[in-house]
Amino acid sequence: MAQNNIKNTFDAKDIEKNKMMAGLGYIIFFLPMIVMNESKFARFHANQILLLLIPEVAITFVGTILSTMLIASFSFGLAGIISFITVAISIAIGVVAIMNMIAAFRGEAKRVPFIGHITIIKNSNDMF
Repeated sequence: MAQNNIKNTFDAKDIEKNKMMAGLGYIIFFLPMIVMNESKFARFHANQILLLLIPEVAITFVGTILSTMLIASFSFGLAGIISFITVAISIAIGVVAIMNMIAAFRGEAKRVPFIGHITIIKNSNDMF
């Protein structure tokens, strides 16, 4: 398993200069890419943000469609279970996002559990 906190792989000046934007990116996901595109630290966090955002959108979409279909067919109990699972997963993703946001504000580079090694944004994980 990959190392979770990889702070030492970034330049200290890059971290200090860009940790605020990297942290704010967990609220406004595109912010690090627009404001601090040249920062490896900001690019790393932008990649981690996308790794959280994509499954969140997909799970919410699928859960909503399934729940709506089940409600339309009068399967309220099953719709409730699907909705509960969707909300539980969304809360878990939100907790991970908050933990990574706090880490970014502290100048730490922590990968998202299980999927943090995946590269979506070019040159965000290539130094590992």
